[in-house]
This record gives sequence, structure tokens and C-alpha cells, in this order.
Amino acid sequence: MSELRTNRIVPRDGLSSGTFGGIIQVVQTVKQAEQTIGTSTEDDVISATINLKHASSKVMICWSIAVGRGADDYGTLKLFEGSSEISGAQGNTASGNRINALGAISNRGGGNDDQFFLNVLSGTYIHTPSSTSPTIKIKGKCVYGSNVYINRTDSDQDQPYNIRTASFLHLYELAG
Repeated sequence: MSELRTNRIVPRDGLSSGTFGGIIQVVQTVKQAEQTIGTSTEDDVISATINLKHASSKVMICWSIAVGRGADDYGTLKLFEGSSEISGAQGNTASGNRINALGAISNRGGGNDDQFFLNVLSGTYIHTPSSTSPTIKIKGKCVYGSNVYINRTDSDQDQPYNIRTASFLHLYELAG
């Protein structure tokens, strides 16, 4: 059996600007526990650390976070590297009482049954980390009302329509 090993494969004409090479490694975190998030602080929802093989690598961040809320509760999700917010992964035009965020935990519009609704916020962002061992976190906060929830609905009755889910965070090291 033959084996070919290489550090890197680059197209003959090089990589185009704004593109990256292959995936070097993947780190996954799965959160199965439920979580209640209040209004006092931004709480850690999920995190993962990746030890990069190359200082020039980028990190592709993929997330899928299940969120629930009451009829008049609203919240945000924000993306961090360590304790620093990754501002490129959120809106940047908020002023006054508006908030720039990665994702909004808000109602569907119409109806008063949001306490039974579970929504999934997901996305992908390519990040240039500040170190070779970045810890990427998603934090949540209830910004209006009482609480928002991770991996569960607001209604916590023992009924088959109150579903528990899992949330995911994947970090991909991309060759730079």
C-alpha cells in the first residue's frame, strides 16, 4: 500500500485573494443541557478551543443554537474569541437602545404561543484568530423581559410538545 504525505497542496496558480486552502482539523462541541439566561449578564452558552497547526490559519466557525422564549421575552447571541467580542460577525448600525448582535431571540409575529416555540439560530463565519489556541464562545443575554432559554421552550410542562434539543459549535482550521 502506498502513502502520500504533504504539508500543503496549493493550486498551480496559487490561491485567489479571499480564499483559503483545505480543512486541516475540526473541533466539535455539543451542548445537550438546557439553560436559562436572565437579564443581568451575558452568559456563556457554548464554547470550544482549537489548537491551530499553523499561525497563518483561519478558523471557520459554524453554530446551531436552539433558543426558546416567553411571549414577551427577547434576547441576543454574540460571538467571542476569549473575552473579546468578534465585531465582524454582527450588525454594526445599531444606535440608541438598539443592539448589534450575532443573532436575535425574538418572536415569530402574531399569536401568543411563543412559549411553546423552539427556534434554531445557525450560521457560519470565517475568523482570523488572535492566537494559535483561540477559545471561541457564543454568549447569550435576555435584553427585554425575564428569561430566554437554550435547548428548551419557555413552557416547561411535562407534555410531549415540550421538546428538548441539542446545540452545536464546530471550529474548522482552514489553511491560510
